[in-house]
Amino acid sequence: MKWLYVLSKFVYFPGSFLKALWEHLTCRNLQIPIADADAYFGKGYDCGHVQMLPPDSAKKCFAACLLPGIGNLLFGLPAFAAGCFALGYLGVDVIDPLTGSFCPLFPVYVLIYLFGASCLCSLFPRVRDAKHMWRSLYRKCGDASVAGKVFAFLPAGFLTAGAYLERSALPFLVSLGLLVYWIMT
Repeated sequence: MKWLYVLSKFVYFPGSFLKALWEHLTCRNLQIPIADADAYFGKGYDCGHVQMLPPDSAKKCFAACLLPGIGNLLFGLPAFAAGCFALGYLGVDVIDPLTGSFCPLFPVYVLIYLFGASCLCSLFPRVRDAKHMWRSLYRKCGDASVAGKVFAFLPAGFLTAGAYLERSALPFLVSLGLLVYWIMT
């Protein structure tokens, strides 16, 4: 499955690069050390991510896992929604049904959809970072307060589950399946 994950990160290059950029900026702002800062694209599960060293507090760890995904969500959701609306709901197709000629907006909507999908397929942290975040929040000797644990429970669980789903390349396969379905119908 690693090859499918790496393929998804290379096919959806813009979203993977943006996610790595947001991770880099977040780590710099939180003063989290980064190992190999210029290697955004490797050949493993680190592809499309920054290799940060484990943060020293639960707050920094939670913020380093959550904030880069929010950046990608803010860029990707409007583009994905516009592409889905045009291709799925409005039914923009390669051939304009009124004139019978090529529709010049079809490739534009496909590119908008692909950009949005690339951002949305790179929302979650690496599995290793998500597991470290969960352990730093919920271990007995951790530095997180009870209020912090309650506040972070749903987002931390969502981030951890999403990290596993992203590692299996499920969002990539679903987005490509939707695009093929809209083009074929």
